[in-house]
Amino acid sequence: MLKRRVVQVVLVGVFLCCASSALASEVKELAMKGRLGDGAFADRVLCVDGLKVFQTIAFGYGSGTGAAVSNIQLYEEKNGKVVPVRCYSENGAKK
Repeated sequence: MLKRRVVQVVLVGVFLCCASSALASEVKELAMKGRLGDGAFADRVLCVDGLKVFQTIAFGYGSGTGAAVSNIQLYEEKNGKVVPVRCYSENGAKK
């Protein structure tokens, strides 16, 4: 009985940790070009948890009426290595 209770407590703890990390993510829009609506499109640069992401959204193209969304994480070369682009520089200033 005690073993089952310990397993339950551990599972609840893992669930709460995962849920809190998913809810704590930060998303900010840094730039946008285009307009949203029927037959429209938008290209946006987002800051997701401190990393830059390019997002494109298209509505009502082709025979469907739904939205097509594409997200691409941005990368750059630093000192010969490919690293994710951060939204803020080392000293905290916006890039």
